[in-house]
Amino acid sequence: MWGAMVLTPLTKEDLRIVGFNLSRISYVTGFVLFLPIIVAIFFNEFDNIPYFLIGSAISFILGSILYHFLYTQAEMELKHALVMAAVAWLFAPLLASIPIWLSGSMASPLDACFESISGFTGTGLTLAPDIDHMSRSINFLRHFLQFMGDGIGIIVISLSILGRTEMSSVLAFKGEAKEVGIRPSIVRTSRIIIGIGVMFLAIGTALFTVAGIQEGLDPGQAFFDGLNHAMTGYATGGFTVHSQSLLYYHSLWVEVAAIVIMIIGALNFNLHYAVLGGKRSEILRNLEVRVLLFVMVAFGFLVSSNLFSSGLYPTAESLFRKGFFQVISAQTTTGFQTVPPVHLMLVWPVFSILILSLAMLLGGSANSTSGGIKMLRVGVLFKSLVNEIKRSLLPRSAVVVGSFHHVEETPLSDKIIRGSAVIAMGYLILFTMGTMLTVLHGYGLEDSMFETASALGNVGLTSGITSPSMSPLLKVTYMFLMWAGKLEVIAVFVLIGFILLALRRGIK
Repeated sequence: MWGAMVLTPLTKEDLRIVGFNLSRISYVTGFVLFLPIIVAIFFNEFDNIPYFLIGSAISFILGSILYHFLYTQAEMELKHALVMAAVAWLFAPLLASIPIWLSGSMASPLDACFESISGFTGTGLTLAPDIDHMSRSINFLRHFLQFMGDGIGIIVISLSILGRTEMSSVLAFKGEAKEVGIRPSIVRTSRIIIGIGVMFLAIGTALFTVAGIQEGLDPGQAFFDGLNHAMTGYATGGFTVHSQSLLYYHSLWVEVAAIVIMIIGALNFNLHYAVLGGKRSEILRNLEVRVLLFVMVAFGFLVSSNLFSSGLYPTAESLFRKGFFQVISAQTTTGFQTVPPVHLMLVWPVFSILILSLAMLLGGSANSTSGGIKMLRVGVLFKSLVNEIKRSLLPRSAVVVGSFHHVEETPLSDKIIRGSAVIAMGYLILFTMGTMLTVLHGYGLEDSMFETASALGNVGLTSGITSPSMSPLLKVTYMFLMWAGKLEVIAVFVLIGFILLALRRGIK
């Protein structure tokens, strides 16, 4: 349906509309790059201030150029929103990579772009060669990119706050693979999303800080670590302030805090709003929550049983902290690790690696900070399969009517089923391509599947493949997968379709 409506040849006016709306993305990115200056001043990292100023200035100047030279009063359409979202998730990370590269934290400009895309998309795979000795202001920027990019949603916020019309903002939600359903006003919706995000950021920071102090950290260090981990935990992003991820702390309290904030981040924004509004029964009635919890628990038991039978972790506590924790991190697409990457690659059984790969592909909830195919689509496809089985068993005259509860009762229409199937198929195609390319670089099949699922699902768990030493082609491949996964495939295919049309027919 979208193909017939959207894929018409682009005109110069279409490009003007897209470029004009990108100016708002540039302005907000400039603000994001300016804020770490406060951290740099606090920690006496004055050498980094020029890098943030340069990145912020370039963003504001570029935004002003786009705004003034491409100004238009034309209304945004769905095709513009899809193209703008696809371009913006490359445009904003490119700008954000400027201070990361200038600071010398990365080995090359490509690595800086990789880090920035991983941040904005909420993935968490990193090419940083020495996170433990990275300056705190740059480290803060990495985490802040995840909170603003994936936790809040930089595209939606840009157009909702700086945009002119409700329709533009509604279309921005669709272009960014989100749905609108909290409040009639999209500006009101955006403020609610920001408010919910800030509230859970405060809760997560408190949990991590208390856990850190409990483990003997200095209160200041506990707060800094807690703030950063709360930002990436709620954003289900997975960046951490230490190269060993959460394994650095060897703390059950830190891991429990992480589990709480990861699950919160993996739940639907509409569910947050409903529960905070007093509809607590929605947690048990919601199809997506049921599927998410069932799959998470089932995968947790499968992995833990496999690890126990392999003799790796003999106690219930170790199975929970190593097996279940990795499953929760994978399913919520966060990427916090309590197992060294080398153990995943060389020690863990293949079965457990494959289960984690599947969990990363399936992902968390729709309209949340999670990546992956999403549990709502998994639930929809499962219910449609059950209905088809019922139809084949019942008499021809019988009518099978399907529905599911997702904040409200929703008919199981062919449109919803078809949309879920198309996106799932798109993920599987990209997953297969990414796995094949990784295998061609000399890595084992199960490790290639794991790393590809992590990039495409915007997760961040790694078996050790992702590193500064991997080939530039593989870096670009994973950057593409992170970008495509964030956009849930459709906007990527639409952009590719527009490019092919432009090459074939030209731009009029």
